[in-house]
Amino acid sequence: MELVTGVLGSLLPKLGELLKDEYDLQRGTREKIKSLSRELESVHAVLRIVGEVPSEQLDELVKLWARDVRELSYDMEDIVDTFLVRFNDGHEPDDPRVLRRLRKKMSKLFKKAKDRREIAGAIRRINEKLQEVATRRARYRVDSIVTKPAGPVSIDPRIQALYKRSTELIGVDGPMDKIINMLSPRNDIHLSDKKKIISIVGFGGLGKTTLAKAVYDKLKPDFDCGAFVPVGRNPDMKKVLRDILIDLNKQNYMHSNTTTTLDERQLINGIKDLVEKKRSIVIIDDIWDKKSWELIRCALQDSNYGSRVVVTTRISEVATHAGCVYNMEPLSRDDSEKLLYTRIASAEGKCLTRPSAVACEKILNKCDGVPLAIITIASLLANKPEEDWSEVYNSIGFGHGGNNDVENTRKILSFSYYDLPSHLKACLLYLSIFSEDVEIDKNILIWKWIAEGFVQDEQAAGVGLFELGEGCFNELINRNMIMPVEVQYQGYQSKARYNEGYVYGCRVHDMMLDLICSLSKEKNFVTLVDSYEQVELPLSHARRLAMQSMSIKEINRLQLPNMGMEQVRSFLANRCYGISLAFSDFRVLRILALEYCQGKINLSHFRSLYHLRYLGLVNAEITELPKEVGDLMFLQTLDLRETSILELPESVGLLTQLLCLYVDHRTWAPVDLIGKLTSLQELCIRPAYAYDRFYDDKANGMRQFVKALGRLGELRVLQTQIDILDDSMEKDLLESLDNLQKIRSLEILGASRGLNVEWTRTGFISPRHLQRLYLECLEFSGLPAWINSSLLPNLSYLNMTMEVVQEQDMETLGMFPILCYLKLYSRCTKLVSFKHTSNAGYFQKLKSFKIVGSSVRFDLSGCDIESSFMPSLETFETDVHVRFLKDANMLGFDKLGLENLPSSLKRIIVVICCRDASDAEVEEAQAALEHATDSHANSPKLTIMRYGVQIKRPL
Repeated sequence: MELVTGVLGSLLPKLGELLKDEYDLQRGTREKIKSLSRELESVHAVLRIVGEVPSEQLDELVKLWARDVRELSYDMEDIVDTFLVRFNDGHEPDDPRVLRRLRKKMSKLFKKAKDRREIAGAIRRINEKLQEVATRRARYRVDSIVTKPAGPVSIDPRIQALYKRSTELIGVDGPMDKIINMLSPRNDIHLSDKKKIISIVGFGGLGKTTLAKAVYDKLKPDFDCGAFVPVGRNPDMKKVLRDILIDLNKQNYMHSNTTTTLDERQLINGIKDLVEKKRSIVIIDDIWDKKSWELIRCALQDSNYGSRVVVTTRISEVATHAGCVYNMEPLSRDDSEKLLYTRIASAEGKCLTRPSAVACEKILNKCDGVPLAIITIASLLANKPEEDWSEVYNSIGFGHGGNNDVENTRKILSFSYYDLPSHLKACLLYLSIFSEDVEIDKNILIWKWIAEGFVQDEQAAGVGLFELGEGCFNELINRNMIMPVEVQYQGYQSKARYNEGYVYGCRVHDMMLDLICSLSKEKNFVTLVDSYEQVELPLSHARRLAMQSMSIKEINRLQLPNMGMEQVRSFLANRCYGISLAFSDFRVLRILALEYCQGKINLSHFRSLYHLRYLGLVNAEITELPKEVGDLMFLQTLDLRETSILELPESVGLLTQLLCLYVDHRTWAPVDLIGKLTSLQELCIRPAYAYDRFYDDKANGMRQFVKALGRLGELRVLQTQIDILDDSMEKDLLESLDNLQKIRSLEILGASRGLNVEWTRTGFISPRHLQRLYLECLEFSGLPAWINSSLLPNLSYLNMTMEVVQEQDMETLGMFPILCYLKLYSRCTKLVSFKHTSNAGYFQKLKSFKIVGSSVRFDLSGCDIESSFMPSLETFETDVHVRFLKDANMLGFDKLGLENLPSSLKRIIVVICCRDASDAEVEEAQAALEHATDSHANSPKLTIMRYGVQIKRPL
């Protein structure tokens, strides 16, 4: 139902657009539009209420009515969009001949008059259909039938977690010990009388309730009283407070009716009286919003008699607001396997045949350590012979019913879905276009949301569309509906990969994806076609058509050319072969994405795609972009990465609404063309290779390109490459960057490091919104004055090369309030000391710190582990140049000070340069590093790599 509200949300403003004077509609038509808008506003209000009710609880008549409204709303929006496009189409250049120009003008007037008559007729027909739907609604009294007639009361499936025997719990011991350590300063809970609050956060099915109950059972004997109270979505807070009071004092309240007469204030006072006098442990399970927690906290705020509070939630923002956060981790592979076999056979070590062992391996990969998923599948396998397990795996779908455990799993997951506002539900269901285990690029996903109309200008005044879309993305992460994916780097000469602290995309857990696909199919949101999925609905009903991994034979069997494609808004093909499309059939297409598709794709005659907002041809077999692309007047995103297109046509310069342009490094984009695209917000272009072909003087071409960048004042993201940078070009670059005051991510690559720059020009204006700065190919003599926390308060990612890193530079960098990732590359020999920096509370948010170079020497021996120096650091990486340290008579290897890094540290990566060093000296360095790591409080993982030829010990 909520998807209907999403369609109406974008339709209502468009109906308002039709009432503008410029469209000059007849009075009767305008009155019909106003009447239609009022009726749709009423429908919208009803559907918002219905959308909060789980589908299985809705009466069938309500579902049928909502389906009719949904399809009618889609048709209505298509009609309005078609009229607006036709009426505003003014692309043809003026004809210099007077008579022909007059004839064209008269033709356009007649055409617009015809368009007005057509929209008037369409509005009249839509009104009639809407009245027909409204009559049917009244006839069957749909308004009074929101939920199904009362039946057996549904029991919350999470209640079962509270009554599991300890022998059933697998993989809980480690997390339970960590929680208890967090609750118990110095492992002794009796040492502190101060209240301690811990939040356990993670998505549905990870076992938060089970873990919290295990902690409760383990600690409760050490406390005077305890309470374990579930809250849930849309809680009755009076009942929650009453449950806390009863649990804390069962003797007085369990069999008394007095609590039912108390109001919230009296209940809070009763709880406060108890916790002020007794040591209590309180578990508040499944909190969904800060408002509910605030009320509960009022009752517990005076519990300073050594009390402990544990909160579980799916919402990261709520967890952070409540207390110290423990992020719930999936089960290890061993524990996952143990849980699966235990639930299947009720005993460990069951001997499995090879076919069933292969099926279990696939199942464990799909479940990815989520206990609820493992238990659900185990229940499906338990009563099946082993030879049928592969068949069970192939038919797995957490979104489908047929089994009590599967139904419980769906219910638990769907709690999160139905808690979403309608626009976020649409954003989430759109993820059904992606296949399992794929990493989804954040920016590309947001541009698709924008093209679909899920993100509307009206949602927040003064905030850009992309920022609104990014807010939707972050909220889905905050609610643990999707998992963030960070940029990763691979250690030097190592296969290990580590997060860099910059979220570039997301993943969807298979269990959640199954639910999303099920809901999407149920609501006709996305029609997914692949080699495994059989399409039940005719494709003529599809609004969004997504094809995955289809062969030419399978595509031909669908007979796409013979199917009605007039209503398709999005066509997405991924890893398909032999796509053949008649673009004239797609009359309202907004998104065309042909990604990683093999077989030559013919893009001629696609000027009829007037509504197109997004054109993605990533790694598609295409060598030329037709000049008709300039007719796509509403195009917002053009993604041509990994194509063989050698040159962009000049007509791309006509795309005045283009917001995002990704161009492959082999593609030539004329400088004049780039300068015309003044609406661009995101540009990824590496012109250096193309300039080799199109310019005899490459430096002149680069200079023109650098100047053109200065005309793109709306840019938020720029990724480019500069291979030549002389003094005059450096000045041009600075002047262009002066104009990019909206830039948030700036990445300048190069063929190699070492383009020397000063950037000390007075008057350079730092872009205050900058969040990510990647300048590894440019070499600075020192830290530029404009890189400081007062000028760049939002900087969270910095990667740059400096000739010398001074201690003062470290102090300056340490003051950035939200800097998470820092990589410094230095070419020259320099002692980098942290003695003063470490004791001043610097680098408060830093998670990853790398300082590397040909002969860098760091000194951590003066760091104070008890200070607030780098309190969030997880990864530290550096070089050790053995010969240089010996020759310079620097500190011994046993005094590196690695053991003084903060206790949050998880990994240390050291690259040992063995060049010109003896075998014994290299071994001495490695032994010292291992000893320092062993001495660290958190015992971080040490990765040591070597490069350079060392001198062998003489025989």
